[in-house]
Amino acid sequence: MTTETDANNNQLPSTDEYHSKKVSPPPTRSGVNYINVEDEDQMEIYGYTPNFAKTLLTWTLILLTGGLLRLLFHWKPHWMLLCTHNLCSLEYAKKVLLIDHFHQKFTETVVCLSNDRLSYHNAHGAAAAAADQQNTSTTSATAVGDDPEDQHWITVPRPYGVFEHVSSITYFENKKVRYIWDRNAKEFLKLGGLDREIKCTYFYQQKGLSAEHQRRRQVVYGLNQIVVTVQSVYGILISEVLEPFYIFQIFSLVIWSFDAYYYYASCIVIMSALSLTSSVIQTRRNQKQLRDTVQGTDSVMVYRGGEGGGGTGADNYEKVESSQLVPGDIIEVPSFGCIMQCDAVLISGNVIINEAMLTGESVPVTKTPLPSTTLHMLYDSKEHAKHTLFCGTKVIQTRYYNNVKVRAVIIRTGYQTAKGELVRSIMFPKPVDFKFNRHIHQFIGFLSFLALIGFVYTIILKAYRGVYLTQIMLKALDLITIIIPPALPAAMTIGVVFAQSRLRKAEIFCISPRSINISGCINCVCFDKTGTLTEDDLNFSEVVPVAETAAGLRLSAAVHHPVTGLEYGPLMISLAVCHSLTLIEGKIIGDPLDQKMFAATEWILEEPDVNDTTKYDLLAPTVVKPPTDSADKEVGILRQFPFSSSLQRMSVIARQVRGTQFELYAKGAPEMIQSLCDPRSLPADFSARLQEYTEKGYRVLGLAYRPLASMNYSKVQRAAREDLEKNLTFVGLLVMGNMLKPETTHVIETLLMANIRSVMVTGDNMLTALSVARECSMIQPWHKVILLEDGPGLGAAESEGEEAVPTIRWKFANSMAHIPDINFKLASAEDRDRIHIAVTGRTFKVLREHYPEVLKKVAVRGTVFARMAPEQKQQLIELLQELGYYVGMCGDGANDCGALKAAHAGVSLSETEASVASPFTSKQPNIGCIPTLIQEGRASIVTAFGILKYMACYSLTQFISVIILYTFYSNLTDKEFLYIDLFLITLFVTLFGRNKAFKQLNRNPPPSSLIGLTPLSSIVLQILLVLLMQAFVVDYLLFKKLKQWFAFLAPSHLPYEKIEGETRNNTLWLPNPPQNTPILERTTTSSLSTTTTSDASSNHSRLGPLGGDGSGSHVVLNGSAAHHRGPHQQQQRLDGGSDHLQQATSQFSIV
Repeated sequence: MTTETDANNNQLPSTDEYHSKKVSPPPTRSGVNYINVEDEDQMEIYGYTPNFAKTLLTWTLILLTGGLLRLLFHWKPHWMLLCTHNLCSLEYAKKVLLIDHFHQKFTETVVCLSNDRLSYHNAHGAAAAAADQQNTSTTSATAVGDDPEDQHWITVPRPYGVFEHVSSITYFENKKVRYIWDRNAKEFLKLGGLDREIKCTYFYQQKGLSAEHQRRRQVVYGLNQIVVTVQSVYGILISEVLEPFYIFQIFSLVIWSFDAYYYYASCIVIMSALSLTSSVIQTRRNQKQLRDTVQGTDSVMVYRGGEGGGGTGADNYEKVESSQLVPGDIIEVPSFGCIMQCDAVLISGNVIINEAMLTGESVPVTKTPLPSTTLHMLYDSKEHAKHTLFCGTKVIQTRYYNNVKVRAVIIRTGYQTAKGELVRSIMFPKPVDFKFNRHIHQFIGFLSFLALIGFVYTIILKAYRGVYLTQIMLKALDLITIIIPPALPAAMTIGVVFAQSRLRKAEIFCISPRSINISGCINCVCFDKTGTLTEDDLNFSEVVPVAETAAGLRLSAAVHHPVTGLEYGPLMISLAVCHSLTLIEGKIIGDPLDQKMFAATEWILEEPDVNDTTKYDLLAPTVVKPPTDSADKEVGILRQFPFSSSLQRMSVIARQVRGTQFELYAKGAPEMIQSLCDPRSLPADFSARLQEYTEKGYRVLGLAYRPLASMNYSKVQRAAREDLEKNLTFVGLLVMGNMLKPETTHVIETLLMANIRSVMVTGDNMLTALSVARECSMIQPWHKVILLEDGPGLGAAESEGEEAVPTIRWKFANSMAHIPDINFKLASAEDRDRIHIAVTGRTFKVLREHYPEVLKKVAVRGTVFARMAPEQKQQLIELLQELGYYVGMCGDGANDCGALKAAHAGVSLSETEASVASPFTSKQPNIGCIPTLIQEGRASIVTAFGILKYMACYSLTQFISVIILYTFYSNLTDKEFLYIDLFLITLFVTLFGRNKAFKQLNRNPPPSSLIGLTPLSSIVLQILLVLLMQAFVVDYLLFKKLKQWFAFLAPSHLPYEKIEGETRNNTLWLPNPPQNTPILERTTTSSLSTTTTSDASSNHSRLGPLGGDGSGSHVVLNGSAAHHRGPHQQQQRLDGGSDHLQQATSQFSIV
């Protein structure tokens, strides 16, 4: 078996050592029904119908067990379903069982909604089936455009934006998502909005909904609210108390109370009360904070100009609460600003909006209307994000022209919105499959097995000795509380609590404490580049214009000061107008790169001093001009095409005030601008100069323009972006300095020394990313870098209707020669250390679709992933997890939310609300938080290991001791138990947790598994040592030395009859002395030590004062007279208190 190694020659963990849950769903199985097929939340679904006999039997057993069985069903709801229902077809199901790919099980109730009234789904008889068939063939085919006489129809969404009227619907809800039964497809389908299989022109065809149509859709979609339920104090308390941890504590308290062990029981009650109070307060506070953050309603103007609206005027608006909105409503976006309460597609006007809630980027973004000319395109939320207003974002300003108000069509409401999905991910997080947690459960199972052995042993031993049944059960159950410490769950969280406190002092805030332990196992960290490794703000460095030379077009010398070094022309105008800047309260607001570029020109940006909502009534709402001599040089910006990460460019349409034509100016990635330009306008040294800048770590953008000589104002406003952004003329390169943050290099070197892999995942240029990787020591200067690139497709010809499969080729960085063979093998391990793979997002996509096995190898060896889209960043994180890595992700929040949520430990450097998507948020905007987080995670997991081993040894040692003492009719006293349970455990566990993290990251991380030679051997050897020592003490002291410690007494008269009435069979006697030697041995069973008669009654053990297991004195009789009662009666015991002892000993005399 070969061993994989990564770029640092670190041996990759095997699947057994590091088991990570796959984010992508597993393949479907035949014969099994699914919902959300091939989606991330794919789940198996099974239908169940009630069974009266099984239900009656189950509730009978619940009553007979005193409710304990119902408590078990509370922990395992699907068991209750299996015990009371029969498996059936989904069509007739009243309840469904859902199983996701994390093996989580959910039980949901199927509901039938008919004529706006809620009723449980009835069993389908023949008549009901016939009625359903009739409804399906008649009413369900009624289109929305019809106006049925019955006003109680329910409107159900169908594909392509079509809505149908039905008399009833059947559905269930899971994780705030509704699934509706489709009678035609015979399956439950996820309720969707107007964001799938919808053409862009659909939104422009909408005329608004009447109040009646809005109500019908509301029956299906529900209220437009993101409801976070705040439970009552009583409800939280009950749910906490019913947890297994507290149930076991209640069980322990009951046993201890019957056993008169009041000291520690009182302490447990106090500690549990404090813990419950703290938990209830914290839970309720968190629920309130989440509710206050996400919930909100507002008044919205809804357009009623269409279906059943009762009017056709342009001003037919109605003011409603935002909670009443449904998909298909047309709303007016207010000019004074608001918080969006839904997801909507913009169809008129422009909106300046702050999307910090979702992206972490606090820079305002300009939203433009959805292009109406792309008739062939289907709407896509990611592709058309620049035309979509998302729920939770803040509208700063709106602008329109020709008195057409800013309007948008609602596509999603409630939990279907982008904000709703974010809240759902917080309320229902993906389970963290941490091997250490699984081993803790296995360890508790092992302790339970030992407890069962001790339980059986105690019952057999006590029953043989004739102890009362109540005392047998009391002692046997008490043994369970000894071997399974009730304080174990609380003790395991001590390290996490103290680690979280130390992280807070380091300004690293955690909203998911369970992620702290996992962060200690991180062996791979992915970093965004801009704003994370490098400074967020780019500095204007220089601009490189195109010049005509004798040898053709060439890039001339760089210009550092455009004001003095550039003439008024296309390049200067590109710098001045190709941006999305705007004025808000007299201050220029926009992307930092645009601000730096515009500031370098020293031009002035003006917007007419009129109401913002009417600025678009002017021909040019934004005008830029030079600071001096600007009479004939003013340029108006008429239309903007915002920057798109998928298109890798932005553009504007502008016109000079004295000009006679419109012009398009574009700015974007050099490779993209190159592909859009007329080849004749490209300088010969374009690639060489670009490589020169990118290798030095600069961020380079290409600039180009195109005269629109044959287009008038109307055509310019309506033309499609794709038709305008082509045949451009290249005018130059814009060079921006992107310097490393001071902490970056030291942190990367620290991780390298700790054997933790570092990976760069960026949307920037490949050469720039490689330069930054070398500068920060992610790639050493002497290391080689292999660039993987996709080549021309091979395979079936296009005429055959099959898509050709792209090829993959590679080359060394700084080399122009490609090598088509991708089966490259390294000659030695030393070469393996010095090789890194770099991949672009385009190649990553090709590998993912056509070469998945090669992609796995690339993920193992890859160091730089450039030009990666946001979803590709998340896919890379998931791929690394599938390969067995514990992955950390550090980003500044912009376009990194998906990757931050997918990583085992995501760290956001953004202080905005986008940090909700990440378990950790650092207030220090640099990657210095990563080593600190890993250190504290390692400290927490080491603390957890130490506490677990300590608790294991403590419980097993006490278990062995009690078993031995049970055998010799004894037990520990109350005060001894109290000393052990309260001081030895609580004090040491607290001190364990206060151990601080080591200041350096060691190359050898702490173990993350209990199943290993080191952790198991330390526990086993300790227990063996304890067992041997206790066996030695019993053998040596009890059988060899104990006889020397007692006086020999000879009886003058033996009260056999009285002694025989006592608990004669409850003592294991010492070996007999020589025959005919009458003696009286006076012993005690309190820790095998002697006591006086006065101590006997006061030295009460945990097992009480009953004979045979108390700590009273024992009188052992042995003499020649004993043989008259037979061999089995040669030994008798007098027990039960000092009175009996005095009565018996008064009849003896010392020999």
